[in-house]
Amino acid sequence: MLDIERQAAERRIAYRVRDLVPILGWSELAIRREIERGTIPARRWGRRIVILRDELETFLQQLPKCDEIL
Repeated sequence: MLDIERQAAERRIAYRVRDLVPILGWSELAIRREIERGTIPARRWGRRIVILRDELETFLQQLPKCDEIL
């Protein structure tokens, strides 16, 4: 990713599903499934699905830590 693109991504307040693919390292289908399940909070903006950065960060922070899983 170019430095300009990285800076723009850091300032974003919301992401589209396809934007999360490189961030989470999951497929677009897996992300959509988690949104449908309600695991990843998302909103509709017209036909688009958007995920707010703050809600994504909260979701990720609430995941169990590795030492809690192992």
